[in-house]
Amino acid sequence: MRYGIMFSVKGNTTSRKVSVMDFKKARVITFFVEEINGEEMEEDLKDFMKLNIEKLNTGYWDYTGTHKK
Repeated sequence: MRYGIMFSVKGNTTSRKVSVMDFKKARVITFFVEEINGEEMEEDLKDFMKLNIEKLNTGYWDYTGTHKK
């Protein structure tokens, strides 16, 4: 698998900010969910995000900023 979602943050806007690890190129990509429909994002990353959008919208990867044990 090339990509893995590290975490997301729900901000003051209607969209979530997502950080995704690209294991093939050893980089972290950070973007807003609405950018999935844009022209700049790579097609395979768009496909990966579309497969995981339901989990993302439910807050599965949300970072709340509080440390929990």
